[in-house]
Amino acid sequence: MPLVCSVSGLRFTLEDFSPTLLESLLRAFVQRLPDGAVAVGWDGRLGGELIEELVLDTLRREGRRIHRLGVVPTPTVQYWIAHRRLPGGVAVTPSHNSAEWHGIKLFGAEGITLDVRPFYREALSGGFPPPNGHRESRPLSRWMQPQAVEAHLQSLRRPAWMRSLWEAIAQARLHVVVDAVNASASYILPLLLQRLGCRVTTLFADGSGQFPRVPEPLPEHLGELSEWVRRCRADVGIAVDPDADRLVLVDERGECVWEEYTIALAAWSVLEHLSAACGRLYEPVVVVNYSTSSAVESVVQAAGAHLVRAPVGELNVVQALKQWRGVLGGEGSGGVIVPHCHYGRDSLAGTVLILGLLARQGKPLSEVVAQLPRPAMRKHKLPRPAELDSVLRRLEGHLRKAARELRRDDGLYVRFDTGWVHIRASNTEPVLRFIAEAATVQQVEQLERLVLPLLQ
Repeated sequence: MPLVCSVSGLRFTLEDFSPTLLESLLRAFVQRLPDGAVAVGWDGRLGGELIEELVLDTLRREGRRIHRLGVVPTPTVQYWIAHRRLPGGVAVTPSHNSAEWHGIKLFGAEGITLDVRPFYREALSGGFPPPNGHRESRPLSRWMQPQAVEAHLQSLRRPAWMRSLWEAIAQARLHVVVDAVNASASYILPLLLQRLGCRVTTLFADGSGQFPRVPEPLPEHLGELSEWVRRCRADVGIAVDPDADRLVLVDERGECVWEEYTIALAAWSVLEHLSAACGRLYEPVVVVNYSTSSAVESVVQAAGAHLVRAPVGELNVVQALKQWRGVLGGEGSGGVIVPHCHYGRDSLAGTVLILGLLARQGKPLSEVVAQLPRPAMRKHKLPRPAELDSVLRRLEGHLRKAARELRRDDGLYVRFDTGWVHIRASNTEPVLRFIAEAATVQQVEQLERLVLPLLQ
């Protein structure tokens, strides 16, 4: 499996791992940060402590003080950077990738994700002087910084409109089953739910780093969570990925809720408090990426707010969110960004929003979801063409006449009267992603017939 470097971070398997390259990349990163301490956390997966130790050692030899957070969610690292006004930080994680993968994400001020690619190119070019100091051998450990966890949890109830959600959830006394894939959210997610007044059943939340399922929280990987929700007669099942930046739900019947509905439900919750949530600092704008379902559009339009789309990748959504002073951002894969807390995808913030919506609606999750539109969407993974840009140019020429909107800032995004398609190179895997969405399956199939022959 090749190393993958993108706007979403650096991801690699141990067979592709080069300690020297990673050290050079980290040095390129840290030498461009303003003075100050750097936060470091990791997702808890087996083997990740070795990468964490290399990161810590490199930062020490560059003369940086370190806030070592241990096994915590990526959004906890991001919030800590913003909360302590640090110049940046590192999360050791390949996010939802399977157990053989490792990786890092880099953050700047406010905990905002940085594009790793410039630092990677600089590392490949060489030209660095020898590292400062000498390598120290330290015992590896699996632990967590309680102060960072507490600060993150407090941030989720600081805005008055979010405190009202906490109060509603406490009164509802919801029963929630948690699948934290035995990784970074194993402690903080059950603790959040307990403080919300929920009854909590933990399924996979032992913090061991041993994944009991494929870590990406897709319906086909959440069978046991669904079964436990039914068995416990719980109100909701919650699943996250190893670094807990993605949130996926299971309803009270044990049915997986379409991951695209996570951001739609979160938007619904925020937009019910639109005036209070906007205040003087934010505008009634929700930002999602091109690949996010149009289901969120109906929620935003019904509230009289405005939807903005951006290229895929947390950094791109955050940049648009800051530009428009948006009140909420996210992605259809289950990522929710609440700028009142910090500018990063945060499954914990999403949990508060969605449980608050359920409590205020006073209905089961399945009935709340049934009020949302359900367009037809198909996602394809295809071999990535060697000459991808020329393929997309050819496809652009083929589709231009029928297009209502056409964008080339993230692969090729085309909207038609009946739906839309998005074709782009994956940020996380060495594949080509093709997504088509329309009101009906028949219309999706028509879009596929337009595009697939030119990609295959």
